[in-house]
Amino acid sequence: MGARAGDYLVLVLPPMAVGAAVGVVVLADEPEAFLPLMIVLQPLTTLGIVIGLVELTRTNRGPSTFRLVPHDGRVAFAVPPNFRRQCLFNGLLSAALVLMAVTGLRVPGRIVPLIAWAILALNATAMLLLVQRMLRSRPLLLTADGIGIDGGRTFVPWPALEPGPDRPLWRLARPELVRGRRIRQLQPGQAVPLDVSLWFLSLSIYDYVTHPEHRAAIGTPEELDRLRGTLATRAIQ
Repeated sequence: MGARAGDYLVLVLPPMAVGAAVGVVVLADEPEAFLPLMIVLQPLTTLGIVIGLVELTRTNRGPSTFRLVPHDGRVAFAVPPNFRRQCLFNGLLSAALVLMAVTGLRVPGRIVPLIAWAILALNATAMLLLVQRMLRSRPLLLTADGIGIDGGRTFVPWPALEPGPDRPLWRLARPELVRGRRIRQLQPGQAVPLDVSLWFLSLSIYDYVTHPEHRAAIGTPEELDRLRGTLATRAIQ
């Protein structure tokens, strides 16, 4: 369960559309059509970047829910990764950079076209790195034994956590119990965007830290209903 197919489309479609539009104008050998194309595309990409940046800075990521998924022969609560907002921003930024670079390639001389080629190379590298990250991303799992970060590459047993100084916070009290990739502190949701509100995730973990008797039921529809009902009650209070 990695990034969704729609996230990849949001990432690659804007630069592909801009590249295709510019390519059509260049291949058609209509230089006078390049300026109107710039006048149309530049404001659109700039506005898109602003919208993407606003979406990227929002802290409430998606619905407050979990999915039931099999994990190590049992059922766990899973929060799938969601790169949609990040892909929206990066896709539109990539489109703007492509437009800027193509414009630079049309400038006579060596310096500006060289810079334009460098922009295209860096843009492609950044896109490939993000795609690689998306391909490697995995869900966050809540199991009866603990929390699996990034599909379980890092596993934090429940005994490693304890309530924080302020309710409803929690903290990593015994890092030596963490298995897999080492982490300095438990901050699920920062390394990989998650399709869940951070409020819901934090309260869910806190609920199981302070009520160990509920952990054994993790993975059952009844426990998921209880957790949702408990958090809904806390939201009203």
